[in-house]
Amino acid sequence: MSLPLLQVKDISYTYHTKAGETPALSHISFSVFPGEFIAIVGPSGCGNAMCE
Repeated sequence: MSLPLLQVKDISYTYHTKAGETPALSHISFSVFPGEFIAIVGPSGCGNAMCE
């Protein structure tokens, strides 16, 4: 088995605003191996652009 090109482990992110805290990611982990494709999708305003 080949090694992953990208490995993400236990990522969490919370937006802090005047209105309070909003969790965007909670303990996300994944690996991307050679030949695989990933896509980060979601509705407008859900936070997927913060991954750019």
